[in-house]
Amino acid sequence: MKNRRDRQSAFLKIDLPDFIASHGSAGLVYNPTRLEGDNYMTTKSIVIAVAFVLGCVALSANVYAQAGDVEQQIKQLQEDATKAQMNNDVSWAQQHLAEGFMAGHSWGQWQTKEEFLKDLQNKTSKWKSGNISDVHVATFGSNTAVAHYKFTYDAEINGTHRVRSVICSDTWVNDSGTWKSAATHCSLVQGK
Repeated sequence: MKNRRDRQSAFLKIDLPDFIASHGSAGLVYNPTRLEGDNYMTTKSIVIAVAFVLGCVALSANVYAQAGDVEQQIKQLQEDATKAQMNNDVSWAQQHLAEGFMAGHSWGQWQTKEEFLKDLQNKTSKWKSGNISDVHVATFGSNTAVAHYKFTYDAEINGTHRVRSVICSDTWVNDSGTWKSAATHCSLVQGK
């Protein structure tokens, strides 16, 4: 059997039952037109291919689930942020405001993170009531989310009594696994 044709002729003369008995059937796909050792697909290859496909499906399902988880996390954080602000909770704000945080208030004032924290520490706001509603969250990749909501409140803020409804957008960023507010901006809908 010096050439390929001779080897192929000899190979084609094998008896399939004898071949399976001597080589075993597990992991082999028999093709009588191929030479022994040429392109046999093994069970291992099939398992790897199926595992790869299932892994891709699981990954896409996980990414979809994470987007839903992020939305719920941000909704909860938005509720917590409102409670923290109304209770002048400085420690919560220090943990959850990003470096460079900026607040844009509905009365036309910008406030840095430092100013925001100072107002909480000094308790310059006295809240009678506050209700957050219509919270919607949009995610942008795995590290950015924007919450849109309506906030209706009655409070004395920096010596001015304000009773109003505002619509707000808060931008949240994932900072090494911790969601932090990078910016908040509210616009007056009704009230004084």
